[in-house]
Amino acid sequence: MAAQQSGLVLGIESSCDETAAAVVRAGGEVLANVVASQIALHANYGGVVPELASREHLRNIVPVVRAAMKQAGVGFTDLDAIAVTEGPGLAGALLVGITYAKALALGAGKPLIAVNHLEGHIHAVLMEARARNESPMEMPLLALVVSGGHTHLYLAEQLGAQHLASEMWVEVPPGSAPGTWHYRNVGRTVDDAAGEAFDKVAKLLGLGYPGGPWIDALAVKGNPHAVEFRFQQIKVKGEHAEGKSPSAKDSSCAQNFSFSGIKTAVLRYIQSHGMSAAIEVRRKALAEALKEIPAIKPGEAVALLPWLFDAETLDLIASFQHAVVGNLMRQTFAAAEAFGARGIVVSGGVAANSELRRRFTEEAAQRGLPVAFPTLAMSTDNAAMIAAAAWPKFIAGDFADEGLVATPQLKLG
Repeated sequence: MAAQQSGLVLGIESSCDETAAAVVRAGGEVLANVVASQIALHANYGGVVPELASREHLRNIVPVVRAAMKQAGVGFTDLDAIAVTEGPGLAGALLVGITYAKALALGAGKPLIAVNHLEGHIHAVLMEARARNESPMEMPLLALVVSGGHTHLYLAEQLGAQHLASEMWVEVPPGSAPGTWHYRNVGRTVDDAAGEAFDKVAKLLGLGYPGGPWIDALAVKGNPHAVEFRFQQIKVKGEHAEGKSPSAKDSSCAQNFSFSGIKTAVLRYIQSHGMSAAIEVRRKALAEALKEIPAIKPGEAVALLPWLFDAETLDLIASFQHAVVGNLMRQTFAAAEAFGARGIVVSGGVAANSELRRRFTEEAAQRGLPVAFPTLAMSTDNAAMIAAAAWPKFIAGDFADEGLVATPQLKLG
């Protein structure tokens, strides 16, 4: 299907606890990106409560979409398509976004495009690189999607175009198609996601939610080598369990992740070192501080209440973060070498972690591999990434039908 002149796609995202809408032109120019966060609500429970998330999406979806359209200065007739997150995510939350997107598409007479949330995170990086007019990475790319709900490695390639080096970031002329993106899952978490481990360890230590920003802010004050954490080699079924080396054709090789063990190791350290009483004092003090200043940032809380964070706690936090980042690095660069990746893309909420960005950048430079991250605003869930991922699908005429439903366990590749 030929691209229309406007190139405008309205993206809607409601997979978890962020209600978001964005208007993006040709997969690269963000005209509006509006996000209604539920962090303050779920912080009271130390994690996302699915039923509450769904109710908040119902309250927010209409005003958020209206705000995005107003901010972009466009009407529904100006759009080429409407894109929405199909999954993975919370069933009720996804259903709110999908139902509303279907109604909008029907009423406006626009095609509807279903987008995988994980693909959206990958395209957040590609979209920003395209907007900066950066030179494209060569194919294939290895994408690490690392967040509170996901830790996956994908071999990503845009097929149907020759070498793509001159085509990847440019706007597609009417009537031509750059080829759809294809993904192969070459690594995944077998239990907790990395971001989930950050949240759970932060909760164990009496810190706020979400845990990632707290761990990141405190880790710089501790010794990352004070506590030794080790990751066990993950056993896989089949030929690898028998000691045979994985082949590049295998999609479930030794680049899998596991973060439940390090969470348990932190708990045991807390118990064996008598830290529980101090943690309860910290938990109550921070809860009171957050009542007084609800929007207080982790770094600000540490500055205001420094006596709550003793050296042993800071060393434990620094060691935990150092170990998790190290594991992500080892698995990612091992996969890049095994599958011949020409560049690395890191996306998702944990991609905002400062130590992760620094160490990945240093390691990539040593290996001569380009590595790209989203901006901090694009690291977390948003709808601009959904609209960006939808653009190649629009060009290819890959539209959803009226039978589109929420798919909480949707896989990519």
